[in-house]
Amino acid sequence: MKVLHIGEYVVGGVATYLNELVAYQRHIFDVYLLMSDYNSASDFDLESDRIFRYKYKRHPKHFFSAMRQIHQAIQRIQPDIIHVHSSFAGMLARGLFFITPRKASVFYCSHGWSFLMDTKPLHRKAYFMIEKILEFKTDFIINISKYELEQSVQLGMSPAKSRFVYSGLRDRKNDQRPEHSSPVIREDMEKTNVIQLLFVGRYDRQKGLDLLLDVFGKYPELQQLIRLYVIGDSVLEKNEWNFPENVVRLGWVNNAEIDHYYEQCDAIIMPSRWEGLPLVALEAMKNRKPVIASNRASLPELVSHGMNGYIFDLERPEELREILMNLDKMTLAAMGEVGHGIYKEKFSSDRMNEEFVSLYYEARDMGVTFHEVHPASRLEISKRNGE
Repeated sequence: MKVLHIGEYVVGGVATYLNELVAYQRHIFDVYLLMSDYNSASDFDLESDRIFRYKYKRHPKHFFSAMRQIHQAIQRIQPDIIHVHSSFAGMLARGLFFITPRKASVFYCSHGWSFLMDTKPLHRKAYFMIEKILEFKTDFIINISKYELEQSVQLGMSPAKSRFVYSGLRDRKNDQRPEHSSPVIREDMEKTNVIQLLFVGRYDRQKGLDLLLDVFGKYPELQQLIRLYVIGDSVLEKNEWNFPENVVRLGWVNNAEIDHYYEQCDAIIMPSRWEGLPLVALEAMKNRKPVIASNRASLPELVSHGMNGYIFDLERPEELREILMNLDKMTLAAMGEVGHGIYKEKFSSDRMNEEFVSLYYEARDMGVTFHEVHPASRLEISKRNGE
């Protein structure tokens, strides 16, 4: 079976997600990857002759050219499965099929519905209408959380076509770091009585770093108890972020080294305004770290308050203050162990990939389950919906 994965700007979480898929599927299927030549990652666990790029930048004047290049790649590869990732790629790839025939089964994952974002109602309505039209040229709509599945179906997306598959990550603990990698262990991250929190993400409205910095500014007593490490940077060339003295900016960190930063902190903090299924939370659980998260979107689906982390109301900064004031290292360590158990049960890369293998065969109406392809597997596909 030939599988073609199509993305637009394949970077960050989408790149990580795609790498988990192609690294696994290459041993089962004939796998190809197609993405923009601009603002896309370069390091994938797939042979270079199976990775294709189309000339493109995100502007309407480039849309038709990108669609033509994608169509040419599909004609050349002749895939059985076309798996499209993110909303712009979804528009470019599926828009083709209103004017050209297709033989492949089409899977689409938005990696976070645009019509569920915290934005203007008119924008959300427009995003939904576009997705609803493109749904006609889609066989399976993949949601990455129960929240997204329930919300999208409630708004009117097809329940018959909709599925949900939790994202998954490999445990990279046994992977070797690059020979010339930069030092990972920082002196100011060594053991201390101060609670060390880690934020990972872009400096943008979605990720809510501004809200967290505002809390530190509003409650200066927290600065004596908490040290915040920030991995990431602004999405703009210039910004007016005000960082208190207890915040250490690390910039972007090599993906091969990021686990070591997770290991050295006490907890991960995610003050997001909206999320699909954030891989940062999964990375935290994989590394035995609890997550302190807002009550938005899918985050309460991942974090059980008092079990593997804490949930706070994003509209009530005093609630976050209360949580931060009462953190202690022993409790956080115990929560991290609980989170690791959840990761192994629900969010492993093997589990995610086994579910997709079964769905691919279902789409081709081949009547083959994953266990018939890999009978040695102990994971139960019947648990697909996290039940």
